[in-house]
Amino acid sequence: MGANADPAVVRYAKIAMSLPDKTVRDVALRCRWMARKESNKKRKEELSKKNKEKKERSNDSSSKGPAPLVARPNAPSYSLPVLPMDDDDVSYKTIGGPTGELLEHNAQMLNQIYTNISNMQVQENIPLLCQTRDNILSVLKDRISDVTEVMKQMPPLPVKLNEDLANSMLPRPPHA
Repeated sequence: MGANADPAVVRYAKIAMSLPDKTVRDVALRCRWMARKESNKKRKEELSKKNKEKKERSNDSSSKGPAPLVARPNAPSYSLPVLPMDDDDVSYKTIGGPTGELLEHNAQMLNQIYTNISNMQVQENIPLLCQTRDNILSVLKDRISDVTEVMKQMPPLPVKLNEDLANSMLPRPPHA
């Protein structure tokens, strides 16, 4: 008969007898802690493997076009990663004017979107995303003539908004 054939309490008692100053309770708690630690480690490895596969699949599928959104009420909830804050010492007030106001409004809406995702209220984000898109377009198109000295010092943006992609996923702006 192997050690695994004995009930857990008997195994803990045998281990505790060989360890001075340790009770069966101490051994049981330590074993449970180690099992949880090992289980968490395996789960983290599986999640990172799944995330890596998901990234590879999304890179492959991104060339195929947008996939339809499907509500999954029975999907497990995952904790969202903490978003790093880009502290570049340029505030909305520094940018100023209507552009600064639009950027501040976008920051507030993006925070609300993050909150909605955390609370599994994804549908609440569609109007917020539309407004965010409209504000970005407004900053890029209508506000160019109204840039302050700080904005003139900024380098050009490294990427451009893909309006076709944004419009394919979100309702079109009313004025377009």
